[in-house]
Amino acid sequence: MKSKIIAGIEIFAVTAAMLTAVTAFGAAGSQDDPLVSKSYVDDKINQVLEIVNGGSVSADGSIAPAGTSYQPVYVSVGQIIIGGEGTELILRSGKGNIYIEGVDGLVDSTTGKNLTTGDVATTNHMMIVPRDDGRGVKVTEAAWFLVKGDYTIK
Repeated sequence: MKSKIIAGIEIFAVTAAMLTAVTAFGAAGSQDDPLVSKSYVDDKINQVLEIVNGGSVSADGSIAPAGTSYQPVYVSVGQIIIGGEGTELILRSGKGNIYIEGVDGLVDSTTGKNLTTGDVATTNHMMIVPRDDGRGVKVTEAAWFLVKGDYTIK
């Protein structure tokens, strides 16, 4: 008799636990635990891969590609290449001096130095523009840059 009472209590406990789990987590296919299609999962995986490879997902779910590759840019003597926020500039050939319209400077990420107006831009050093406020390089000898990001030449 004692074993029947214990068995009854165990069955009751297991049933209560199962009902609690269904209530807490929702039944498969319910609003709390929806089923999804393979194409939906594949689409979400592709969105994550796009982000990892340099894109971003906008509010409407579309992918906005980012400038993920360097672009060669020729700049003539006397011209100024101005980078947008986050733009990377690498002087490959020619010469130039740092040009800053506001305060602070460009980051020479190769050396960790802050470059300010008049400093010499060193060949093959990566320079990063921290803000979109008129920072760049004024060319003193015809130059080629590798640029990743937004820029203007004036």
